[in-house]
Amino acid sequence: MSKYYIYTDDVVRGPFTLENIAMMLSSGRISSDTQISTGKNTPWQTVGERPEIRAAAIQLQQPPAEKTASNDDEQIFYCQHCQQKYRGNSSWLGKDIVCINCHEIFQAANGNNTSSSTATAADPIENVNFQNYMPGLEDGDIICPNCWQRFHSEQLLYIASHPALTGDPVLGPGAMLRFTPTNFNALGQALDDMNCAATEVACPRCRLKIPMSIIDEVTHYFSIAGSQGSGKSYYLASLLNSLRKTMSNDFACTVVDVDPELNYVLDSYEETLFRSRHRNAVTVLPKTQLTGNDYVNMVMLDSIPVNLPKPFVYELKQLNSSSACKEDCNIVFYDNAGEHFQPGADNMINPGTRHLACSDGIIFIFDPINDANMRSICDQREPQLQSFDRIYDQSKLMSEMVARIRRHRNMDVDEKCSIPLVVAVSKYDSWQDNLSRDLRDLPLIDHPQSSLSGKLIKNTIVDVSFELRELLMQYVPELVNSAEGFFEQVLFVPFSSLGCFSTPHESGQLGVIPEQLSPIWVTAPFLSLLAENDWLETTSAAPAGLSLASQIIDDYILFTHPVSGKNIRLPWNYSQAVLTINGTRYSLPLHPKAMNRPGKCSFANNSSSDDMWV
Repeated sequence: MSKYYIYTDDVVRGPFTLENIAMMLSSGRISSDTQISTGKNTPWQTVGERPEIRAAAIQLQQPPAEKTASNDDEQIFYCQHCQQKYRGNSSWLGKDIVCINCHEIFQAANGNNTSSSTATAADPIENVNFQNYMPGLEDGDIICPNCWQRFHSEQLLYIASHPALTGDPVLGPGAMLRFTPTNFNALGQALDDMNCAATEVACPRCRLKIPMSIIDEVTHYFSIAGSQGSGKSYYLASLLNSLRKTMSNDFACTVVDVDPELNYVLDSYEETLFRSRHRNAVTVLPKTQLTGNDYVNMVMLDSIPVNLPKPFVYELKQLNSSSACKEDCNIVFYDNAGEHFQPGADNMINPGTRHLACSDGIIFIFDPINDANMRSICDQREPQLQSFDRIYDQSKLMSEMVARIRRHRNMDVDEKCSIPLVVAVSKYDSWQDNLSRDLRDLPLIDHPQSSLSGKLIKNTIVDVSFELRELLMQYVPELVNSAEGFFEQVLFVPFSSLGCFSTPHESGQLGVIPEQLSPIWVTAPFLSLLAENDWLETTSAAPAGLSLASQIIDDYILFTHPVSGKNIRLPWNYSQAVLTINGTRYSLPLHPKAMNRPGKCSFANNSSSDDMWV
């Protein structure tokens, strides 16, 4: 059933059904010369050029005995989809109506909570005020980055522009009015009740603003988890700064700040560290707080005050057709306080980590300096080692994260999670001597001569992941087992957000000197997840190795370690990897699960640079 829009008095009005338009024409409210369209990207025509409208108007006028009922015959109608209430007379029984709330078409029928009607088809439909109404939301293709509610684009609310239109039951009396528009200007912009163009949209549940790019493009959500003091804020600031360079120089795409107001905190972190006016002075980032306007939005959901963490939203945009990026998309990050991940901290008032359940990739930051066992292998020149205040069993945080994901995704006790996980082991500069190779010497990106864009070298990351996994199994085996026992795909990636030791600040806190910053592999965890979401092209670029006698059992690849003789069990995402063990390269077999993944293929030992990451 088509929806119609008319252009009168320099305003686009609608949507209306065919019956609405026919009644307007019959009553003289519009004429045959009135401009009409069936929606965006459709041409404007006159009403007289639409034969179906003329036919409907003629049918409406005949026979006269059936045309109308008494004006006193008032009927109450309800939309069958959202229960929006209408008043009308019995002449509307059986008519198709476009609901001004949910925009769904339904048939007006007699009876409570079964149908609805417009007041009169000829009158312009007013914007719907949601002050006392919360629509029912279905699972749609849009996820709100603020409250993680799924909904359809038709359910978006617009934010009034006129300063007199304020008040919202969720955000409070000082917030601008949220409404569903029915009037539009010649540019197609929604108009509020004061006829001002409303250019910002909001979630129908939490009413918080949503960047328009979230509506128009694919969005990938990435969760950053870790204990207090693990360096999540430093990581995000360093990642953002490095991504701006890497994506442009190596992958022919750019990082766009879609909403500077929304991203203010993270942008300020980046500026403090990498664009400081005082390059030789010690700089300290503020600790992420559980509450506060800079870190959370407080809204009223179901009459309960809820603190929602502020998201950071950026757009990855292709610069040309040869870009390694598959399509323009949004990337969303969250900077939670470490306390959010503590057992018992997940509740209705502070649901700050529930983005984990809808995430497209998780980066769990493991800090060796804060681990009681691994701090012994760290460089003792690092000032952070002088304090024991933040030593914590970080495997408990991993277990808590697993429990939350299982609970919020309603997973069976033996079900494995398909979200790719990167255990990012931080502060590499303080323990780098424990790996056999220097990360600075390992190539992460291949630049084919025939392309303007590079490709991520998958095998470099997987090879290093295996060596780091071996190290972690010596000191924190429970962390490795917990991660691989729940997640189907797990990688262990070392990195350093700063590339230098911390420096004491006059306040007593530890900070960094901007001039000394030299991040190491800070983009590797995130690029791995982009590739795992099939958004970034990859290549294996790995020479063939000796074949390892291996077994494929369920989701794992099993083999005997060629040096230690221990039995090794790796997740299937190591399929066809070439691993360097004690200086010798060994090739793993193809796992069927890697081969069966739609749209992706495993990386063969002798593959060309066009192979894609599993």
